[in-house]
Amino acid sequence: MKLTWLMAVACHTYKPILWLLYLTKATAVEDRFQKRYHLLVVVNQFPLSASFRRNATGHIQSIEGVSLLILDWIADRYKFDYSLVAGNTTTIEDVGFQPGHITNMQKLKADVMIAVMGLSPGRLVRVEYVHPWLFSPGAFLIPMPEGWQNNVDAVIKPFQPLVWLGLVIAAISVTITLLGFNYLIKKKSKFIENREKSCPNQIVVTQDLIMYIIGTLLNQGGYIPCKITKIRLLVGAWCLLTLVLANVYNGILISFVTTIRPTPPIIASRTDVGYDPNIYLVVNRGLAGDVLFSKADRGLYKAFGDKLKAYSKSRCNSTDICVGMVKSLPRHVYFNTLHSVQEVIRQDYQQIKECKLTMLMSTGSHPASWGAAKKSPHLEIFNQGTLRLHEIGLITLWEGWFMPDTRPCSTRKQNMRHGKNEKKPLVRLSLDNLIGAFALLMGGSIISLFVFIMENIFYQWKKSTVAG
Repeated sequence: MKLTWLMAVACHTYKPILWLLYLTKATAVEDRFQKRYHLLVVVNQFPLSASFRRNATGHIQSIEGVSLLILDWIADRYKFDYSLVAGNTTTIEDVGFQPGHITNMQKLKADVMIAVMGLSPGRLVRVEYVHPWLFSPGAFLIPMPEGWQNNVDAVIKPFQPLVWLGLVIAAISVTITLLGFNYLIKKKSKFIENREKSCPNQIVVTQDLIMYIIGTLLNQGGYIPCKITKIRLLVGAWCLLTLVLANVYNGILISFVTTIRPTPPIIASRTDVGYDPNIYLVVNRGLAGDVLFSKADRGLYKAFGDKLKAYSKSRCNSTDICVGMVKSLPRHVYFNTLHSVQEVIRQDYQQIKECKLTMLMSTGSHPASWGAAKKSPHLEIFNQGTLRLHEIGLITLWEGWFMPDTRPCSTRKQNMRHGKNEKKPLVRLSLDNLIGAFALLMGGSIISLFVFIMENIFYQWKKSTVAG
């Protein structure tokens, strides 16, 4: 039995050992003499498919990826040998004077081109499509939303707008009612005697109703010298209301002070990319996204294509250029396959040890396949081998081995999907958490200073008027 079949049924626990054995290609000696023909294979570097490991001088030491495992399995099954030639370009189509993968394959007269190639009529004229080995959704690379402390508006956030509206209406109602009591007590002669006995020093309710209402709202309290029962009942109900609301407010305020809420991403769905005029879409020149959007004649993809045509910098000659635009220019998003975007996020995190990029997945899956020479007699064996690998689930297994790990820059929900339920670390409170309270203090101080200045101006004006 071939080693590849042993891998298909082996326990996942022994994956490192099996992987080492698989790389050694420890096939039987007699199998080596049964190889019937030799193929020349061009390998193009692409995340998940094939990655080149180079030394300090740039020499390729090894090539690994799902495509190499597929090729090795098909070669063992259908009895052929192969030689690998590393491609020196990053695009499928020709870009200016730089030849693409298809052109290199034709110049080398290679039999097969290992690539992640999307379907298009123009490519079908030049190469034969092998049955797709990868079905990947698209994804948009976007800047990581900067976390902002939910503190500046923490003063008003504990209550919903209707609660604040009800509180304002209640305060105004109590103030008007107390003022009405003052008016009635002063004007109705039948209350004069009661007023003199129950309200000493000719004070009807309190010295300043407005300040009393504000003081109770701020949990400062106040004094009501008047002992009229009606007024006491009204003031008692108001004090009970403010006591409950103040304690509820303080309790909820703590959660808003200690919570860090990220700002929303620049796009919430792919519709925003197509129809928001402030969003700029960038893609790799000549790759699947460029071909797919440019040839679309209706729907959302046509909107993407119109954006590419309207923006002169929308097509990048390399992934690094596109990623640099997303990181340095505002409102730019980069489209590619999910695995490519994940690899970009992984590499960026490894370089700076900080999550500056994230992604928004698109709907649907896009097939990707290898290319074979036109009228190749070997096309059938690659189609059969790829279908067989899908059937027994080896491609899915291998994809899991080489899937870029973006969990450090994923949300908690995405981490749980990866089987890693991480606890949220405890964060010490800092000045940033309390900036809302200090902003309120600063605002109150400015208002108080303004009122103080106005009172002094008014006092001096009144004094000079009286003296004159």
